[in-house]
Amino acid sequence: MVKNQLQLLWKLQTLERQIEEALKEKGSLPLVLERLAGLLKAQEEKQEEEKRGIEELERERIKMEGELEMEGERIKRSQLKLLEIKTNKEYQALLLEIEGGKERNSQREEEIIKLLENIDQLKADYASTVERAQKERVAIEDEQAKVKDQMVKVERDIVHWHQIREEVLQELAPEHLKRYNTLKVKRNGIAVVLVKNEGCQGCYVNIPPQLYNEVQKYKEIILCPNCNRILYWENKGAD
Repeated sequence: MVKNQLQLLWKLQTLERQIEEALKEKGSLPLVLERLAGLLKAQEEKQEEEKRGIEELERERIKMEGELEMEGERIKRSQLKLLEIKTNKEYQALLLEIEGGKERNSQREEEIIKLLENIDQLKADYASTVERAQKERVAIEDEQAKVKDQMVKVERDIVHWHQIREEVLQELAPEHLKRYNTLKVKRNGIAVVLVKNEGCQGCYVNIPPQLYNEVQKYKEIILCPNCNRILYWENKGAD
């Protein structure tokens, strides 16, 4: 009878500790999913940022090419106008204007070339980012799936262990359960401890040999003289 009650107390404590750890894990798993979702979002934001950079340079290139074309048209009109000018002063002024336009277009062409080089580099970087992100996304989504599976498993385990715990409670004598709950509160959640090699595994203090022998007989519930926890001996062979 006592042996059965001790086994039930040990089982109860084991179940409660399993449930406690499972509840901690249950609380932490959503944070893992949140972190993984954050990684995906960061990927998307990085890609969008690089894409915006390319689009901005493309707009600048188009604008520059438009200015180049407009300046070219002005130069052509000015060159045609040269044929109609009568005075040398007007002729020289228009020549100066044409040269200024050509110089501005020359600068624009250089800037357009630089823009094209930058755009090509950004596109190459963007392609690398997308490729890397795709691989990382697969890994992240795989991890998300594992976490969700684990959430289901943990929830299932908690329900299962609670059911077994209820069954154990039904078999425990009220006085033993009361003592267990009291010790659990006083001893940081550990009310029942193993005894091995004449030593309490709760406080790691040796107990008297005679008391050690009595624990192994399962005739009564015995407390550790030092920490007052319930001593339990698992009969798995010689200590």
